[in-house]
Amino acid sequence: MKKLIVAAAGLMLVGTMVSNASAEAGVSFKGDARARGLYRSDYNFVDSDTSQWQSRVRLIFQGESKGGAYANARVRFADSAWDGTQKTRALGEGSNIYTDWAYVGTPMGPLAVEAGLMPWNITRWAMWDQRVDGLNVKYVNDMTTVMAFYQKMDEFDETDILTVPVVKADGTAGTLIVNNDIVEDDDRDRYGVYLNQKFDGGWGVVGAVLYQNDDQGAGDRDGVTVIGEVTGTIGNVAVQADGAWQEADVLLTPDDPWGVYAQAVVPVGDVSLLAGAGATVDGFVVDGDYQAFIMLSDDSSIATAYGVGAFGDTNFVVLSPSMKVSEQLTLTGVAGYLDIDSDADSAFEISGRASYAVTDGATLSAEAGYLDVDGFEEPAIGAGLILVIGF
Repeated sequence: MKKLIVAAAGLMLVGTMVSNASAEAGVSFKGDARARGLYRSDYNFVDSDTSQWQSRVRLIFQGESKGGAYANARVRFADSAWDGTQKTRALGEGSNIYTDWAYVGTPMGPLAVEAGLMPWNITRWAMWDQRVDGLNVKYVNDMTTVMAFYQKMDEFDETDILTVPVVKADGTAGTLIVNNDIVEDDDRDRYGVYLNQKFDGGWGVVGAVLYQNDDQGAGDRDGVTVIGEVTGTIGNVAVQADGAWQEADVLLTPDDPWGVYAQAVVPVGDVSLLAGAGATVDGFVVDGDYQAFIMLSDDSSIATAYGVGAFGDTNFVVLSPSMKVSEQLTLTGVAGYLDIDSDADSAFEISGRASYAVTDGATLSAEAGYLDVDGFEEPAIGAGLILVIGF
């Protein structure tokens, strides 16, 4: 059924295609790069030292035709830890260049169609910076983005194998394995709708409903995911509320995972104070790109890769003041407490970041953090010095 839906949508869109004039065909480039040294002690909460140096360069390019069709790609160069140049072809590693995403798109009347390996973002609270193989059909204007999407989560062709009982030449029983030459297209697919709507006064809504269809049989991971976020301002206070819910079968959890979060950013003199609170229930784990914490994420340079909710159902509060000391220097602190419904019982993080704009397009940052989880032998302690440039 899903394939018929996709095919029908494509046929209808062909009829809406019109000519779009563009100035000239061409290719544009932009990118970013970083180098960082990291101190990471006891990130397994027992006994470890995983300190290292890392660096990478990323290049984004977009090719565009005269009619407005385009191809986008991001390529990473030498994205790895320093290890005596072992990650090079000359020393047997193979290529140290790989594709992060690559997809094509074209306008079709008031719509645009995109297909390929694409970045996938809904909200940082629930689903961000993922990669999907899929197809988008979207409408975009200054205030509204609405999109229908289809994504291939797992491609699996199962050949029908028959086991036939036979009598061997010596009179004993045996079996004959026969390829019946019937291929079952047992895939796992995801499709749904996405909305990003802006309103006057700085308010906005982002939401998505995703349905996963699993034909593989092992686990039956059919189910719905719902994600939403509201942002806006009340006076001079910026507010945000997030929620996500998922049917248990999607990730094969005992109960339906869900999580909620709310925050306000309040100006207090020269300081912007972020105050947030939230809950994760029945196995929901906050996406690693959620940025209220530094250690409890996979987004910062000293991140532990443990998201909020990874240790069990969690209620939490977080305070994060940020101060722009000068045009170049910004200081940010994080203090968070987590009440956890498991043997971990509780956790707290204290961390901070100082970012200095060295020049236009280059920032040097220092990060440090302490994460203590009750029930584990040692706290995780991290520090980093990071140079990031954009071009």
